[in-house]
Amino acid sequence: MKKVRLSMVASLLLGLYASLCGMAAQASPPLVLLPETSYFSIAQYVDVLEDPNGTLTIQDVSGAAHRDDFHPAFPQGNTQLHNDINFGHSASSYWLRLAVDSREALTHRMLFEVAFSSLDHVSFYTSAANGWQRLDAGDLVPFAERPVAHRNFVFPLMLSAGQQMLYLRVQSSGTLTIPLHLWEENDFDNYNHETYAVLALYFGIWLGLMLYNLLLYFSLRERVYLVYVGFVASLAVGLMTLSGLGNQFLWPNWPAWGNAALPVGFAAAGAFGIQFTRLFLDTKKNTPRHDLALQGLLAFFLLTLLACAALPYRWGALAVSALGVITPLAVISSGIVCLRKGHPGAHYFLLAWTLLMVGVSIMGVRNMGWVPTNFFTLYGIQIGSVLEMLLLSFALADRIQILRREKDVAQNDAIHAIGHRLKSVINTIPDYIFYKDRDGRFLGCNKAFESLLGRSESELIGKTIYDFFPEERARYFSSQDKQAMAGKAPHRYEEWMPAADGRNIFLEMIKTPLFGTKGELLGLIGVGRDITERQRNAEQERTRNMIFELLAKGGELPEVLLQVVRTVENVRSDLLCSILLLDDAGKHLLLGAAPSLPDAYNRAVHDLPIGDGVGSCGTAVFRGERVIVEDIYKHPYWIPFTEILALAKQGGLVSCWSEPIRSSNGKILGTFAIYQGQPGVPNASDIEMIQQAANLASIAIEHKRAENLIWHQANYDSVTHLPNRRLFHDRLEQEMHKTHRINQALALLFIDLDRFKEVNDTLGHDVGDLLLVEAARRISACVRDSDTVARIGGDEFTVILSQLEGVHRVEPIAEQIIETLAMPFQLGDESIYMSASLGITLYPNDAVTVEDLLKNADQAMYVAKSRGRNGFSYFTSAMQEHAQSRLRLIKDMRGALSAKQFRVYFQPIIDLRSGEIFKAEALIRWQHPQRGLVNPLEFIPLAEETGLIVDIGDWVFHEAAEWMRRWHTQGYSCKQVSVNKSPNQFLRDEKNEGWVAHLRKIGLPGECMVIEITEGLLLDARAEVTQSLLNFRDAGIQVALDDFGTGYSSLSYLKKFDIDYLKIDRSFVRDLASDPNDLALSEAIIVMAHKLGLKVVAEGVETIEQRNILLSAGCDYAQGYLYAKPIPAEEFDALLAGGKLFV
Repeated sequence: MKKVRLSMVASLLLGLYASLCGMAAQASPPLVLLPETSYFSIAQYVDVLEDPNGTLTIQDVSGAAHRDDFHPAFPQGNTQLHNDINFGHSASSYWLRLAVDSREALTHRMLFEVAFSSLDHVSFYTSAANGWQRLDAGDLVPFAERPVAHRNFVFPLMLSAGQQMLYLRVQSSGTLTIPLHLWEENDFDNYNHETYAVLALYFGIWLGLMLYNLLLYFSLRERVYLVYVGFVASLAVGLMTLSGLGNQFLWPNWPAWGNAALPVGFAAAGAFGIQFTRLFLDTKKNTPRHDLALQGLLAFFLLTLLACAALPYRWGALAVSALGVITPLAVISSGIVCLRKGHPGAHYFLLAWTLLMVGVSIMGVRNMGWVPTNFFTLYGIQIGSVLEMLLLSFALADRIQILRREKDVAQNDAIHAIGHRLKSVINTIPDYIFYKDRDGRFLGCNKAFESLLGRSESELIGKTIYDFFPEERARYFSSQDKQAMAGKAPHRYEEWMPAADGRNIFLEMIKTPLFGTKGELLGLIGVGRDITERQRNAEQERTRNMIFELLAKGGELPEVLLQVVRTVENVRSDLLCSILLLDDAGKHLLLGAAPSLPDAYNRAVHDLPIGDGVGSCGTAVFRGERVIVEDIYKHPYWIPFTEILALAKQGGLVSCWSEPIRSSNGKILGTFAIYQGQPGVPNASDIEMIQQAANLASIAIEHKRAENLIWHQANYDSVTHLPNRRLFHDRLEQEMHKTHRINQALALLFIDLDRFKEVNDTLGHDVGDLLLVEAARRISACVRDSDTVARIGGDEFTVILSQLEGVHRVEPIAEQIIETLAMPFQLGDESIYMSASLGITLYPNDAVTVEDLLKNADQAMYVAKSRGRNGFSYFTSAMQEHAQSRLRLIKDMRGALSAKQFRVYFQPIIDLRSGEIFKAEALIRWQHPQRGLVNPLEFIPLAEETGLIVDIGDWVFHEAAEWMRRWHTQGYSCKQVSVNKSPNQFLRDEKNEGWVAHLRKIGLPGECMVIEITEGLLLDARAEVTQSLLNFRDAGIQVALDDFGTGYSSLSYLKKFDIDYLKIDRSFVRDLASDPNDLALSEAIIVMAHKLGLKVVAEGVETIEQRNILLSAGCDYAQGYLYAKPIPAEEFDALLAGGKLFV
C-alpha cells in the first residue's frame, strides 16, 4: 500500500511538472517603457534573424537589405509571458532585434540581461551619434572584460525619448537558450542579491551533503557513500558552470576551461550516478540485466568524459544531453524492479532519482530545442537535484539503520550461540568469567562471577559496568574493555576490585576480543583470577625493601613516611591516607605525611591535641587503640570540631579509621589514618593492610629518631645545644673554602667567660649550666642566622663570621657581644654579673688552617683578658696600625704622581711553544721616600676609593705605550703590552677615548696594546662601559679577561664583548700538579677558550712541572716567577735586546 501511494505521488508530480514545462510565452510588437515599470521580460518583443554563415554585420542587419528578413521570435497572440528564446544546438549565429519606445527620456540607467551563462559570444549594439556602439561578452571572453561583472551577460543602457532599435548577436557551440530581461538598475541589484543568496544556500546544501556522506564513508567504510560524494561533487561542477558562478568565481581567467566544465561535470556526474545506482540497489544481485545495461551506460559516460577533452564543446554537450535523456530510463527501471523485489531503500531511491532524472531530461530536451524555455525548463535540474538530495538523504539514513539492525541481530545471535556452548563449561571453573557485546553490555557470566558481584546472571544481562560500580571505577573498567577490543591478542592487566562480600580482591584479568566468522568484532570474554594474597605479600615486601633502602641512603623522615602512604593509596585508590606524629611533649599531633588530603584540612589537623573524643586520631593516640568512625558527620568524636568537619566535607571525606603507631617497646609514636569518600568500616583485609602500614611507619620513625639522636649527640653540646668542637671544625673548614672561592673575608671570634669557674664552684654546676645556656642565647642573638656560634668546651665559645664584605664589620659585633654578656644574668634568685674576653683573628690575613686560626684567636683572647677583661683584641695590632697607615698612605699618594715617585715595571709573558717573550704586563710600583717600595695591594685599593686611579692609570698607559713604541720600532719579540684597567677607571674616567687618541698621536698601532679587565666589569651593563670596550675594539686594542673563573659567571659575555685573551687565575695554577679539580678546571677553560677563538694566558707559573702541564693542555702563554719577576722597564728593555728564550 505504501508503494502504491508513492507511485501515485510520483505520477502526480511528473504530470504537474510536464504541464508547467509546456507553458509558452506570447510575443508582441515594440516594447513600450512605462516610468512606473522597472522590469520587462522581452522575449515576446524580439524579432530574430538567422545568420548561418556568421558573416552579417550590424550595418547589414540594420540596413534595408535585411530589415524585412527578421521574424518574430514567438507567434503573434502567444499569451505566455515568460517564454525564453531557445534555438537548441545550432552552428548558426542569430541576430535579435528589439524596438524600444520610451515616452520620455530616462534619467537612470537600464540593464539589458541575457540570463543564460553558457553562450560563447554575445554582442550588444545600441545606436550612437556616429553609428553603432558595441559591447561584447560571452563565456569565451575573460570575465574581467565583461561590461558588467555578473554571472550572466549584462549590458548597461541609457534610453532617450522616442523609439530606439537594439540589436543582439549571439553565437555558441552549445545550446542557444536566450532568456532576455530589461531591468531598472536598482531593482536589478535587489534581485541580484536575492538570487546570489538563494544560489549560496543551494550550493551550501550540496557542500553539506558531500561532507555528510564523506563522514559516513570514513565511519562505515562503504564505497557507496564515496561514490555518492563523487556524484554530488561532479554535479556541483556542472551546476556551478550552468549558473555562471564558475566563470565568475572559480575560473574567471580561464574561459576555455569554463566552456568545457559543463559537459565534463555532467559526464562525470552521470558516471558516478550510474555506479551509485549499481552499488545502492545491488543490481548485480537483484537485477543482473539492468546491471549490464547500467555498465554499458557507464562505459558511454566514461568515453564521453574522455572525449570532452579532445572534441569540440558542441559535440561533447550533445553527447551529454543525449545520455541525459537515456539514463533515467535505465536507472528508474532498475529502481522499479528492486522495489518489486523488496529492496528496503528502493522506494526512496526511485522517487529521488525519478525527480532528478526528470530534471536532467528536461534540461536535455530543452538543450536539443524540443521544448520551450521557461523557469521550469531552465532550472529543471536544480529543482530536481534539491528534491533528489532530500529524498536520497532519507534513503542513506535509512540504509545505515537497516545495516546496523542487521549487524546487531547477527552479532547477538552469534554471541548467544557461543554463550550456550560455553555455559556448561564455564560454570565449573573457579575463575571469574564473563562476556560482553562490543557496546559493553553483559551477555552472560559463570557462577563465580555472580558471587563476585552479588548479582545473578539474569540481573547482569543487558546491563553495563556503569550499573554496578561508581562512575570513575566503571570508566576505568570500560577503558580496559575498549583497549582489549581494539587489539587482536588477549589484553592482560591487574586491578583491585571490590567484592560483594566487602572484600577488596586483586584480580589478574585477561580480556580477549571475540570475532565472528567474517572477522567482525562481536565483543569480548573476560577471565579474572584472585591473586590478592600473592599481591599483598609482594607489595609488602617491596614496600619494606624500599623503606629500608631510603633509610640506608639517609632519606629524610617525611620522604619515607610519604612512601608508606603512597603504597597504601596505590593498592586502594579509593582510600586517602595520613600519618600524624606525636610531638616530643606527647600532647599534640603533627602532620607527617598526607599527600592526597586537601592542604586546608592538613593545616587544620596539624598541632591537634590528643584526648578522649578528639576525633578519630586524637582518640586513637590517647587510648592507644584502633578507632573506627563510619560517618564522621554523625559521630560524637567529630561533631564538636565544626571547622575541621567543614574542611572534610569540602574534600569529600566521610569515614575515618585510625590505627596507633607503636614503637618496639609499645610507646605511641603517632597514628596512621585512612579516609573514605563514603560511609564504611574496614574489612579484615583492610585492617591487615593498615596494621602493616603502621608497622612500617613505626620502623621508619624509630630509625630516623635514633639516627638523629646519635648525630645530634655527636655534633652538638648537650648543655647549650650549640655546635660542639667537632661540628665547629667542619663548619669553619667549609666557610674557609667558600671564602677562598668568593674572595671575601672571614673572622673567627674566641670568647671566654671571665671568672666563670668561680660562679660554677660557688653556686654549683646546675647554676653554671644555666649561665652557659643564657650566655649561648645572648651570643647567638648578636650574630646573623648564617653565622655559627659554638661551645668548644668549658666556658669557651667561638663565633664564625663568614662572607664579610669588609673586616670593619667585625668590631661592632664584638662590641655588642661584650656589652650583652656584661648585663646581669638573673638565674633563679641569683643575679650574676659576668664579663667576657674576646679574641679576633682574620682569614686569610692571619692564617690559612683551622688549627692556626683557632690558636691565633685563643692567643688574642688571652691578650684581651690580660688587658683587664671585658674587651676584645685582634690577633695582632694590624688593624689599628692599618687604619693609621691608611690615612698616611692616602695623603702621601696624592703628591706621589707629581713627585715622580711611581715606577712602571714589566713582567714577561712567554709563548709556551717557542719560549719567546711574546707579551708583557705593565705593573705599577711606588717608590716611597720613607717606606721604600709600597706593595700595590696596599695603595691600589686606596687609589680606586679616592678616584686617584684615573690619573695613575693614564700615567701607566702612557709610559707603557712609549716603551712599546720603542720595542715595536726595534722589532723585538715583544709584540704587545697589557695594561690593567679597573671598573672604577671605566666609570670615573671621562677620557676613555684619550688612550686611543694617545696611540694615534705617538703612531703606535692599537694591536700593540692589550687592556686587562676583571670579570665583574662584563656584568656591568652601563652604556659607558660598553661604549669604552667598543671604542678599544674599533681602534684595534685587544682585551684580556684577568683572573678568569674566580668570581662571576660571565661566559655569556665573552662573545658579546669580543674578548681576545683569558687569563687563568694563579689560584688554579698553584695546585695543578696535586689537585685534580684545579687541573680539570684549567683544562676546561683552555678548551672552552679555544672553541671560542680566544688565547689563554696562565698566571703564577712558578715550576717547570706547572709549565709542562699547561703546555700539554694546550695553553698558549705563561706568566710567573718561573720566567721572571716584574722588573723595571730599563731591565726589561735589556732583556728584550738580548733575545733570551725561556724553554
